[in-house]
Amino acid sequence: MKINEAMSMLLPKNKPSGVSDNHEYTHFVEWDGCILISCFARDLPSRFDKKTYSDRTECETSINHLHLENLSIALGLIEVWEKTLRRNFLGKKSNIVVTCELDGKEAVARFYQPRPEEVAWVNEENDLESYKHEAILLLKVN
Repeated sequence: MKINEAMSMLLPKNKPSGVSDNHEYTHFVEWDGCILISCFARDLPSRFDKKTYSDRTECETSINHLHLENLSIALGLIEVWEKTLRRNFLGKKSNIVVTCELDGKEAVARFYQPRPEEVAWVNEENDLESYKHEAILLLKVN
């Protein structure tokens, strides 16, 4: 897991809470090379095309993101996401990203598959300290 300094200050004060495996946002489906939260993937066309999303990374980061009340809820959610991705999508890599306000409020959790041929949503080589106005966590699932 990679975090910036702002996230390192928040993590000790925020324990995972509020999400179970039965939660509607913890079930995934594969769709034309993408792993998506199934409740958000109901009205997709039969195949990926570039009319709506420029690439599959943009598709996943757009569909697979949730705005949450606080960091604790986001941490609870990503624990389940990590477990589900490891169990149900063996051999597929995913990046889980959590961002939140510097006070731990208004968190956003999302995930996507890193693809060498596409621009990463969060560049793993990028210094996470460049995110000055938010706390950020990057969890790689292999």
